[in-house]
Amino acid sequence: MMAEPFIIDAHVHLGPARQITHADASVAGLLRVMDGHAVRLAVCSDHAALLERAGTGLDRLRQAFEESGGRIRGLAVIDPRDLDSGLRDVEKTLDWEGLAGIKIHPSFHQTPADDTLYAPVWSFASKTGLPILAHTWSVSAHNPSQALSTPGRFKRWVNQFPNVRLVLGHAGGRGDGRAEAVELVSRYPNVSLDFAGDIFCYRLVESLVRSVTAERILFGSDYPWTGPADHLTRVLLAPIGDADKEKILWKNAAAVYRLKVK
Repeated sequence: MMAEPFIIDAHVHLGPARQITHADASVAGLLRVMDGHAVRLAVCSDHAALLERAGTGLDRLRQAFEESGGRIRGLAVIDPRDLDSGLRDVEKTLDWEGLAGIKIHPSFHQTPADDTLYAPVWSFASKTGLPILAHTWSVSAHNPSQALSTPGRFKRWVNQFPNVRLVLGHAGGRGDGRAEAVELVSRYPNVSLDFAGDIFCYRLVESLVRSVTAERILFGSDYPWTGPADHLTRVLLAPIGDADKEKILWKNAAAVYRLKVK
């Protein structure tokens, strides 16, 4: 195995969320979880920005970056219904070391992923070089808004902006959603996926490695919705080589999000 643990959790959240009862989502709480699982860096978006139309979350993530000694890096949440202020906020932050990229969530923001409202976001990412982490999931009878985030909806933008690095959060969810995500990653070299969240499918990691190769897979927990332990064991116990485990656990995230690893 690796001589020294080095893990990047590429999909976490901070701050309270009224929709769920969860563990401590404060900076201190996240750092305790990171330390308990040998996670050196985390790529984070703000719950209030995702769920309550509370800006991009960058002010709160700046504080998290400082409190964590640079271990928590920020994703600016862009709501397509409030583009002007969101993009202005990010533009003022482009020279900040803690900015890792952009987060979009079509389901929470009630805007289909292929809607023209997202065009300025993709254009901005293309010009600035910022990667995009997108919430993706499969069609769900009990959660109809997930249909706004199916991976196939991103084909429009991936074709139009081939230089933008896109990460399909949650690997498209389950069933048809995951099949769509695998198809997109297989066809487009600028697309990767993470498997954060409650995707408890049998032999998920080795299946993804066979389908899209280890170079296109990022480890993520979706903390505090689910914790790092839920997925770390799946990587560490998977019947794949140590070099592939290193790529999944940190090297791919460092490349996609341009993280300087010390």
